[in-house]
Amino acid sequence: MTTIRILVFGATGTGKTSLCNTLSGRSRPTDNGARGVTEKSHLYGSFVHAGTAINLIDTAGLHESSHGTVPADKAVLQLVELLERSKNGYNLLVHVARASRITREQEEDFDFFVTKLTQGRIPVVLAVTGCENESPMNAWVKRNQAEFERFRYAAIVSTCFANGGALEEHFAPLRVQSKLALIDAMTEHALASPFVLYGQGSGISFADALFRVWNDFVDWAGLPNTYRRKVNETAYSLMKRIGVPDAVAKAAVRHVPDLVEELASKAPFPGSGKIARKVSEMLLKKIFQKTKQGPPQ
Repeated sequence: MTTIRILVFGATGTGKTSLCNTLSGRSRPTDNGARGVTEKSHLYGSFVHAGTAINLIDTAGLHESSHGTVPADKAVLQLVELLERSKNGYNLLVHVARASRITREQEEDFDFFVTKLTQGRIPVVLAVTGCENESPMNAWVKRNQAEFERFRYAAIVSTCFANGGALEEHFAPLRVQSKLALIDAMTEHALASPFVLYGQGSGISFADALFRVWNDFVDWAGLPNTYRRKVNETAYSLMKRIGVPDAVAKAAVRHVPDLVEELASKAPFPGSGKIARKVSEMLLKKIFQKTKQGPPQ
């Protein structure tokens, strides 16, 4: 059975979680409020459609103000977690946006996830939510088709993932229509093999991938300029300089073996990287045992 991995991204309040719930048949909390509810990237269990297993990764609302669910000082942790979930790569990206004017946030989301994070190597499908008041649903997209040409989406799908309330009888058939149309677009345009961001013979380490997008992420997430990485600055030096918060420090510790192996591999004797990695794992295990805590989750 073919398996495809799909990264779902978009601004808070566009309906990412409702979309993922409907497609996967799962049920995670949703909220129409200003804060949003997805505090970390979430991997949905596989669901099967026409012989294809589909895995959805719903991203956290990284692009938030200090009043949002994910404040800027926690955004770095979310980036680390997102990259960790990306180790097996993606076959497709789904950009979720509301049926309204193209916002600066929408353009910045596209630039970060498509251009910076995945280097324009993965096809992108745009799911336009909030089309339940259009008749037919694709009328809004047809009227605004020209505005999206510069993004070069593989497909644009008009959708409704609203549910409940007095209009549920109106929403229900539109959700079914939206689900089928979006899954058809996803399976049609997904890469045959996932594009990996790091590891798996790519010649790129976790640290390489993190540092490649670090400064772009700092700008995009609205972090202070002091968070920007200086030329040739090591991970340790950067964390010390910016006074990494506990949550972010734990995320970094979780990947210390990766960073240690990368640095030690430059040592002048064979196998130094693997030896250093093993030692660091043993030390971390002892530290967690002494503090009666497990490794950071």
